[in-house]
Amino acid sequence: MSEFLDIALSFPPVVFTFGLLLVVLYWVTVIIGALDVDIVGFGTDADAEVEAGGGFWSAFGFGAVPFTVVVSLWITLGWIVTVLGTTWIRSADGMSIPPAVAGIAVLVAGIGVGMLGANLLTRPLAKLFEEAPATAHADLVGKVCVVRSGTVTLDSGQAEIADEEGHVLLINVRRSPHEPEGVEDALFARHSKVVVFDYDEVDQVFLVVPVALPPDIAVLEA
Repeated sequence: MSEFLDIALSFPPVVFTFGLLLVVLYWVTVIIGALDVDIVGFGTDADAEVEAGGGFWSAFGFGAVPFTVVVSLWITLGWIVTVLGTTWIRSADGMSIPPAVAGIAVLVAGIGVGMLGANLLTRPLAKLFEEAPATAHADLVGKVCVVRSGTVTLDSGQAEIADEEGHVLLINVRRSPHEPEGVEDALFARHSKVVVFDYDEVDQVFLVVPVALPPDIAVLEA
């Protein structure tokens, strides 16, 4: 184990090791629902920026595949290549190549193979993302969705909703700053049902209220 850590934290694998830790942390956070990320229709700002400059990204053959997916594969494959390459160099006897040169060569191989591998692995996905149905924000107003994050607050939250075609989307949701007093936080807990009543164009999030409000509380108007 100590030998593996020594290799992973040496040059060049260390270039990818810290990136891989961030990738793992990112996807674990997405899985447990604590990060406002949508894989289908309404993504993060990073993905939106990449799609806006799609010509540059598409030039590498990644098409409409989200930035986060491509980078995750790129870093993972690059890390594997550099770890294996470094292990082979250390085990090779009588190698006359200077360590610095060998390290740079392995790093270049990791970057190149990582990009090529990510390209090949994402090609089957590109068509799926390109053909994903476009759902207008207005089409989701009035629909019931299920909270998937731990809770919904003024600053964070996500919920699962089905569009007109029956496709399940993960959307970013928020409570309204104009919400009347008396609405319990428990009504926004995970698995609770809420209704989309408006879309905030500035923050690009959907505003929601609980399906079942106490009788003495007026429903918010869009």
